[in-house]
Amino acid sequence: MGESIRSGGARSQRVTLGLAVAAMSLALSAHATTPSYNTGSLGSAANGTNADSVTLGPGAVGAGGDQSAVYTGAAGSNTVVPHQAALNPGMLSPFTIEFWANPTNSDNDDAPVSNRISTNPSAGRVFFQRDAATGWNFRMYDGVNGNLGWDLTGGTATLNSWSHVVATWNGSSALLYVNGALADSSNASGASGTYNPSSAANLIVASSDSGSPYTGSIDEVAFYPTALSEAQIASHFNSISSANYPSQVRSDGALLQLSNNDVPEPTGLALLGMVAGGWAMRRRR
Repeated sequence: MGESIRSGGARSQRVTLGLAVAAMSLALSAHATTPSYNTGSLGSAANGTNADSVTLGPGAVGAGGDQSAVYTGAAGSNTVVPHQAALNPGMLSPFTIEFWANPTNSDNDDAPVSNRISTNPSAGRVFFQRDAATGWNFRMYDGVNGNLGWDLTGGTATLNSWSHVVATWNGSSALLYVNGALADSSNASGASGTYNPSSAANLIVASSDSGSPYTGSIDEVAFYPTALSEAQIASHFNSISSANYPSQVRSDGALLQLSNNDVPEPTGLALLGMVAGGWAMRRRR
C-alpha cells in the first residue's frame, strides 16, 4: 500500500515537472521571439524590439539553424533599436552598415534599414530597395530641408533571393556594396556631398521614420565604427554559408549585430533550473 502511494506520488511529481518544463519552454520561446538580440559589443542596450506582426523564418546564414525576421509590408511591421550615440557618430567619423535582405515584394520605396529623420533639418541615413533592375539605394542627408548629401544606387534587388547590402562612410565619402562587390562609388548629381548625422534617431529595420515598409526577410543587421575594407566585405559575403559567420562579424568590430535566434534570458534559464533542481531534491528524499 505504502509503495503504491510512493509510486503514485513519484508519477505525480514527474507529471508536474513535465508540465512546468513545457510551460517554461513555451514561455521562453515566446519571449525569445519578441526581441532581436544584439550580439555585438554594445550588448543588450542595443537589443531591437520586434512588432507583434514580425515572425521568424529561415535565415541567411547557411548553417546552425539561423533565423531571420520576416516583415509583412504593413505599416508598423518593423524592428526598432533605441537611439544609441555609438550608432550615430559625428559627420567625420567612419562607419559601416551591413544587412542581408530577402524581399518578397517591392513598390520601389521599401526601407530595409534606416536611422533617418525626415523632418527639417533632415538627418541620418536610409537604404531603399528599388525595383530589381535598379537595385539598392543608400542615402545620407545634409540637414538642409530634405536635401541629399549622398545618393548611391547599384546592384540588383532580386525578389525571393538573399542579397548582401553594405554601405561604408570614411568621414568624407560613401561607398555601396552589393553581394560582395562595389556597386556604386559616384555620388548622384545634385547631392551636396555633406552629411548631417542624427543625434536622436532610433535604428529601424523594415521601415523608415516616415513609412516605406519593407516586405520579406532581413537578417544579420550590423553596424561597425569603421569603414570595412572591400576585402572584409567580400569575405563576409563569401562566408555566409559557414556557422562562423556571426563570429567573423564580431571579430571585425561590430557594435551592433542583431540575431533572431532564440536566446533565453538568464532569469528564465535560472527559473527553469530551479524547477528541475527542486524535482531532483524530491527524488533524493
